Amino acid sequence: MLEDFLKYLWPSGWSPLSPFARLFVFLLVLVAVYTLSYAALTLVRLRCLTTLQNNDSRRKSLALLNHRSANMQQITLATFYLFGLTFFLQIQGAFWTPENRRPVSLMVLENFVFYFRFAAIIFLIFFVLHTIQWFVSGRIRAAEIRLRLTE
Repeated sequence: MLEDFLKYLWPSGWSPLSPFARLFVFLLVLVAVYTLSYAALTLVRLRCLTTLQNNDSRRKSLALLNHRSANMQQITLATFYLFGLTFFLQIQGAFWTPENRRPVSLMVLENFVFYFRFAAIIFLIFFVLHTIQWFVSGRIRAAEIRLRLTE
């Protein structure tokens, strides 16, 4: 079932992707893995902060986590901008058609289907990454608020 779903999303595989787009997909996978590992590590550290009795060390740890969270958001935003560049460079390939009897307009529209599916998958990944970062950032802010209320 998952295989059929993936075939629907990405039926023609990697072949229409340019080397630049393939490199972007590899970079996106790295950013996604880094984001997921960062989120897990941050949630573990936030849980460990509840056992600390020293408010100064809590405050420093929360400031560090907040700083790392902001950096992670900037990495995701930069990757998003790189996707925009990649997508618009890639979409130019939709107008390249082989010589045959079919009308060119239909071939161009068929080529757009692949690029739009590619974009939809990438936007879904960005949405998931953003949601994870939003959740982690909210947990950090909640811990900061709890710390301020206990002082």
